[in-house]
Amino acid sequence: MNIIQGQLPKEKNWRILVLLSEDGDPGVAWQLGKALARAYHGDLLAACFIQEVNNAAVSRANRRLDSAPVSAEEGSRVNKLIIAADNYQAALRRFIDEAKIDLLLLLADSTDTQRIGKLPCTIMAVRGQAYTREEDAAGHPLKRILIASAGGPNTVGILNYLVRLAPEIELTLMYSAAEALGENAVSYGQGRLRQILSYVDAEEKIKTKVVEAARVTDGICNEAANNYDLIVLGATRESSIDRAIFGDIVREVIQRSHTPVLVVQEADDRAAELFRNVAFRLQHYLPRMNLSERADAYMRIRRNARPDVDFYLLITLSAIIAGFGLLLNSPAVVIGAMLVAPLMSPIVGVGLAIVMGDSRFLRLSGVAVFRGVVLALIVGILVGFLQPGNELSAEVLARTQPTLLDLFVALFSGMAGAYALCKSEAAGALPGVAIAAALVPPLASSGIALAGGAFRESGGALLLFTTNFIAISSAAAFVFIILGFRPSSTQKDRRMIQARSFRAALIFLGIIALLLTVATVELVAESNEQATIAATVERNVDAIPGAEFDEFAIVSFENGELQLDITARSVNDLSVRQVQELRDQIGIDLQQAGVDIEALAIDLSVINITKLDPETPPTATPTATPTLTPTPGPSATPTNTPTPTATAT
Repeated sequence: MNIIQGQLPKEKNWRILVLLSEDGDPGVAWQLGKALARAYHGDLLAACFIQEVNNAAVSRANRRLDSAPVSAEEGSRVNKLIIAADNYQAALRRFIDEAKIDLLLLLADSTDTQRIGKLPCTIMAVRGQAYTREEDAAGHPLKRILIASAGGPNTVGILNYLVRLAPEIELTLMYSAAEALGENAVSYGQGRLRQILSYVDAEEKIKTKVVEAARVTDGICNEAANNYDLIVLGATRESSIDRAIFGDIVREVIQRSHTPVLVVQEADDRAAELFRNVAFRLQHYLPRMNLSERADAYMRIRRNARPDVDFYLLITLSAIIAGFGLLLNSPAVVIGAMLVAPLMSPIVGVGLAIVMGDSRFLRLSGVAVFRGVVLALIVGILVGFLQPGNELSAEVLARTQPTLLDLFVALFSGMAGAYALCKSEAAGALPGVAIAAALVPPLASSGIALAGGAFRESGGALLLFTTNFIAISSAAAFVFIILGFRPSSTQKDRRMIQARSFRAALIFLGIIALLLTVATVELVAESNEQATIAATVERNVDAIPGAEFDEFAIVSFENGELQLDITARSVNDLSVRQVQELRDQIGIDLQQAGVDIEALAIDLSVINITKLDPETPPTATPTATPTLTPTPGPSATPTNTPTPTATAT
């Protein structure tokens, strides 16, 4: 392949390639290419491929290029090329790769179309060029385009390319409803069309129409009779472009409607198709945000992700509160620190920047997270120096052994956080998300452990934060995709950044999942081993006559040397021989159970107890209750009252 005339544009804009052939007038394909290049501020390339480089072949190619009219205003955006190639298909594929072509427009009625095959870009093929109206063939722009849809997600890809043509070109999205199903089919079609337009933010730009017909092609042809310049049909990725172009449906529509048909086949990008299909299906359960809502959410998240004085102050205070809560072994204080920490906003901002392919926003959010992490670690180290002794509290140790469960918690926390930040009515869930995510406490735990020289525990706590960061940002990115955030299809730089960022996020997520899987397996094995030791110790202590197992602790288990601290209750004193036999039997049983020990030491504490055999308590003898007899009180003594003597007056 060799470009013998013309040159590629230097700017990395969105690029459309129109293939010109000897036996076809560019007509509708050229007008559509110019309209798309103008709408997307992209570059339009017109190319002729020749096999033999001679004056006659070059002259014929120049005549073909001259048949594609270009105005003075359009000249700066149009590049005309003549390319020499022995193998047409291989040269075309190579040129598309090297020139970074995003969209290929070709004339399907040309004999060159038979040699297209699979290509790494979206293909738009025009068939039925002979039915182009005279004014369109003369270079007049397109006015009306009919887009036939089956109501599925494949239409979304087509509209993503054509939506920018409105309102300069009238776009009508139609659905052919089965006539036999009546109003139900019409209502279903209207709902599907509304859903599609909502997905591409084109409710006010594209007209919709539901046509009742016995067959799909009948509906398309009936509507196409209303003076459309072009009919658009989609082709699946599973079929070849040749099969789609020359299929029965396209042939019937052209013959009956006498209107050119544009067949669209998107580039084979399975990951993008999967994401789009999932997002499209989830609209029933998770409504997408419209354009203005997404713009408001984007500005709000970006503003909150920017580090300022308040951000650093809250990080410092949160780390101090978390540090003292960890030293005091107080879960309530640690939870309070989670509510103060402002790290969730920049981490969610990383997810949004990945989806939007915004390198500046990604750098801003990443720097905010990095500075917050360093500040929280420094505060954690300083708080760790205040710790009395070197023993780590249970709250610190709880954050030094992350497992797969922590990864799942972080993933769902990221989803909840992204949704709550986007939806103002769900903002009340943010405190709960902050508690579930637990971003600052692991950093404070890492700093405290580092200050105490516990490097392994410090690394474990740092791994927990890394898990939270990667999982939350990745899950947030997924939610943003579902809600409709995405860069424009013409923003090539942003789409490349988006693709690279997605790959990096998936790689880091896979590495974290692998590390946590190993840690979880080791933790489960250690837990099972401890359970085996506990059961063995209890069984052997209970086998000693008069003794009962109370509790035990593993003092150390390093390099095959196991030291146990056992407490037992016994009615008798245990001899040294009994203790030795206990130790030996525990060691034998542990080895038989698969516990790898080379030496066993035990410290046995015996609590002397007194046991009484059960007896029937003696029957109590009832005691007679004395009866109280009332004692008569003193009686009054009668007194003779003298009778008064009458006195004569």
